[in-house]
Amino acid sequence: MSAEDPLNRELFPNGEPSSNDDFDRLIEMYKIMITSSESLVSRRQAVNTFFLTINGALLTAIGLIVSTGSEWRLQALGIFVLTSTGAILSWAWCTLINSFGQLNSGKFAVINRIEQHLPAAIYHAEWKALKEGRDPKTYRTFTSREIWAPRAFTILHVFASLLALLLGSGALSLLIDLVRSITVWQQL
Repeated sequence: MSAEDPLNRELFPNGEPSSNDDFDRLIEMYKIMITSSESLVSRRQAVNTFFLTINGALLTAIGLIVSTGSEWRLQALGIFVLTSTGAILSWAWCTLINSFGQLNSGKFAVINRIEQHLPAAIYHAEWKALKEGRDPKTYRTFTSREIWAPRAFTILHVFASLLALLLGSGALSLLIDLVRSITVWQQL
């Protein structure tokens, strides 16, 4: 890579490694980046566990509200509040997953650049073996698969929020009555 390369300029502000001391420092930087990437994966898993737990708790609370048999408008309000909260949290979860994916991509760009100065470029070779993510039959990013859980929860929460809103406002009853009226009218 040329010295004009922006990543090289940032990674090697005092020039590329040329001495044994520089090489030793580069190895330490490499180890730090690998550890940092592993730490990011652990944080990502903890975030996923947190949001799965919260969504499970919200769905349990919704089930409890429905099973209480209290006044239906009050139930609808409770469900609306919980599902709206769930939709917001699931959207936040999506943004965090994307952020983690972008951050890890940046880390591996640096790791791959450091590997250009090492005897072996194992992560870069792995990425080449995976066809750099260009062939979905060979490799799909974890982010592209991981994002489906929060998206599914978001859709579920939004749909349930709208249904609760329609039920609570009485609009769904009016809509059902309208459909029944149209059906009766068509039979005449």
